Amino acid sequence: MKQWIYGGFLVLMSVALISCAAGLKKNEIDPWLADISGSRAPAVNVEGKWQDADVDPNTPFGWGKGMLEQTNGRIEGHIGNYNITGRVSGNNVYLVFLSGGSVYYTARLEMKEKGVLRGNYFNDDDLAQENGMPMNLEKVE
Repeated sequence: MKQWIYGGFLVLMSVALISCAAGLKKNEIDPWLADISGSRAPAVNVEGKWQDADVDPNTPFGWGKGMLEQTNGRIEGHIGNYNITGRVSGNNVYLVFLSGGSVYYTARLEMKEKGVLRGNYFNDDDLAQENGMPMNLEKVE
């Protein structure tokens, strides 16, 4: 019986370590952003106030409201409870959502019309950004 308990404990610890190690780490953000974005010159400016375009930002659901600052192709700011770092590459915007120093999500959005970013967000371990869920942000004037 002790062997089963010990074996089960080892399996659970291994799974926990693997899942913790799989996601994007804070010190990997800049190289990952450079790689995923292609580092093209920015064709759009996303500086300003943004909010979730799909859910009322005054409710506890959705992404909420936030502010983005853009310097050349670099983005810093916050949306809802998340700190944001990212890149603008052409018309595409790549964001990393952090809280408490940990990465929770990434996003790949595109500005096809002024003041609207449409695309997908991804779990932190989907570094190739293959299994996204819809995300839309609108600029607040």
